[in-house]
Amino acid sequence: MFYINRMGCCCRHDGDFVHDQPRGCEGYLMLFVKTKAVFEINGESFQVEPNTFFIYNKNSPQCYRACEDEYVNDWIQFGCSEDISSGIDISFDTPVYIGESIDVSGYYRLIADCYYRRNNLQTAGFLIKALLTEVFSGSNRQEESGIAHYRELLDLRRRIYAQPSEEWSIEKMAQQINVSEPYLHLLYKKAFGVTCNADVINSRIESAKHYLAYTNRTVEDIAFSCGYKNSVHFSRQFKQTEGFSPSEWRKKNSVV
Repeated sequence: MFYINRMGCCCRHDGDFVHDQPRGCEGYLMLFVKTKAVFEINGESFQVEPNTFFIYNKNSPQCYRACEDEYVNDWIQFGCSEDISSGIDISFDTPVYIGESIDVSGYYRLIADCYYRRNNLQTAGFLIKALLTEVFSGSNRQEESGIAHYRELLDLRRRIYAQPSEEWSIEKMAQQINVSEPYLHLLYKKAFGVTCNADVINSRIESAKHYLAYTNRTVEDIAFSCGYKNSVHFSRQFKQTEGFSPSEWRKKNSVV
């Protein structure tokens, strides 16, 4: 599960801005740089362009600065109770130019809304994972390959991760993009490297893990809250995905 320590959106600094933390931080720092900037990485300086994404690993030295009259970025300091790279090939401490292929700022705004309201921190964590998946799955490059309905697919995927309890049938998802069901399967797999059904299951399992770790709710109650019609199906699917039953997983990971 992902949890946010601090964050800021569209933070502006003057041309003298320097961020220098030689020991980094205990968690991860995720940046979306909106102006030109200079990053110091392993003793070398790299100038990055606006719309560059960067994620520092735990305890990695952090050093970046403005190189023009103003420095602007979105940022999140966060932690993760599991292996953050599970299922995502993350390139830590490396600038990734995004351009306009992913609405990263839109993600940050949605995450900030969940975080500052304090009423949906779980969804904020799902959105962080969805953003990392998009950035490092190569999806940002695939838009240039001409995938039809790409923006609509991105919006659909965000909704799946933000609302895992919804009844995400193939019919419903196809209607939202206004394509046939077989065509949706083809487009979704081509865009994200995973089927839409698998993504729905993943969003539900991630939601369930949050409830199991941070609440005392029953397995049956959690199953219904995550979009399952019965706890037997939920438990079977959870074990297939995680290797443990929900109760076994809770014993190993509960923080309450």
